[in-house]
Amino acid sequence: MNNEQTKSHAEEAQNLWEESEKLEFIRGLKAGKSVAEIMSQLDTAEAFAEKSEVAGCSDGRICDEDEHRLGTAGNGILLFFDSMFDKSKDQTKLEKFILANKGKIKKVKSHDHCGAAKIKFDLMQAAGEKLPEGVNTSDELGIYYSQELARRLGAEYEHTKMLNTMHNERAIYLDGTGKFNPSALPELPAGFMCSGPDLGFNPKDQEVELVTLAKIPLGDHGFGERFDKDNPFYIVVSANNQKQLDELKEIAERAASQFNGKIKVDGFIVE
Repeated sequence: MNNEQTKSHAEEAQNLWEESEKLEFIRGLKAGKSVAEIMSQLDTAEAFAEKSEVAGCSDGRICDEDEHRLGTAGNGILLFFDSMFDKSKDQTKLEKFILANKGKIKKVKSHDHCGAAKIKFDLMQAAGEKLPEGVNTSDELGIYYSQELARRLGAEYEHTKMLNTMHNERAIYLDGTGKFNPSALPELPAGFMCSGPDLGFNPKDQEVELVTLAKIPLGDHGFGERFDKDNPFYIVVSANNQKQLDELKEIAERAASQFNGKIKVDGFIVE
């Protein structure tokens, strides 16, 4: 970035941070309320009205006005790409995912500036791996992968728009219900949507995904150093019952333990 871009980025970050500080959810946390207590005071009926049939990236900048999504990092590009396009790789996880979600997922969405697609693109370039024909950028790689995922699921494909360029997420929404639509609750901050539990991800893959996602807002592309022990980033767990809540919080705590107290885990049971 040049000096003007750096200044613009800093101003945008500060404005977005100040906006998020005014939200009822953030104010409640700062007042010492638990996530469960805050959520119990909100009208959450619309936010859990129905199961989503749309798969999309976890990215919190995606516009969800029309339909909410089951979110994973880059639509699972880091987990499934190699086995999808290389028959010599273990197909087990990919086959299990397709079998579990074919017919359940009716649409797959990609988006611009996908961080997970950029990670995969950079890994392929560093390893000297050949990119698919016609693919020259990380965005094109994400689109190429998402189109193939849609084909294998027998689903529609769509490229969707972004709300803003900077990562302004203050939470990861780790959802075990398959229903959670945070955009239906204006009291909640922008956050990554992580639906791995409902999509059949195993605990280790869920933990790895949480770590991958958390690095984004805690780095230069998000609010970064604004997160500390007094102003933590949150992993918010939504669960169908106490057993699931305990299991998902345990996974989230393992991920959070890698960030020196900058991430706090809390959750609630969907009534």
